[in-house]
Amino acid sequence: MKNQVDLEKRKKILVESYGLFMEKQEKMAPIAARIFATLLINKENGSTFDELVNFIGASKSTVSTNLKTLQKNEIITYHTKPGDRKKYFTLNPVGFLTRINESIKMYRTEQKLLIQVREYKQLANEVSNDKKYTIDHDMPYLDFLTNTINLLEQLHKNIETKCSRFDHFSK
Repeated sequence: MKNQVDLEKRKKILVESYGLFMEKQEKMAPIAARIFATLLINKENGSTFDELVNFIGASKSTVSTNLKTLQKNEIITYHTKPGDRKKYFTLNPVGFLTRINESIKMYRTEQKLLIQVREYKQLANEVSNDKKYTIDHDMPYLDFLTNTINLLEQLHKNIETKCSRFDHFSK
């Protein structure tokens, strides 16, 4: 039994750590971030409302409010089971795709700006006789941006491929 208790403690620590990360990274409310982290761990099975209330230790109204916000933002979804009136909340793959798309957009914007900076420096070097701009030091970061965009685009495709319920979302 001690193993189960230890496992539950470890899960709570992990939910707290990941929740803090999501608060900062995604600007989520604290309880919403904890719900997200809990559902990430319970990904396949989903969690009921009562399970979330008990595990997170927040009031029913607070959990309910945050569940509604997460659903509205398409971060979570729910399903039901035949003969069971409970809702089982899970992470919504659409939410992951949205996060990936936002990251791709941000990196593409920075990539375009960096290309414009490089083009400006090249032009300035052509116009000026003293060649005061070095172009090469920008290239590793530009390569990083290009590789990151490619990887995120591949991840997006992989998620869509694995989640057959995306067919109506991606069109």
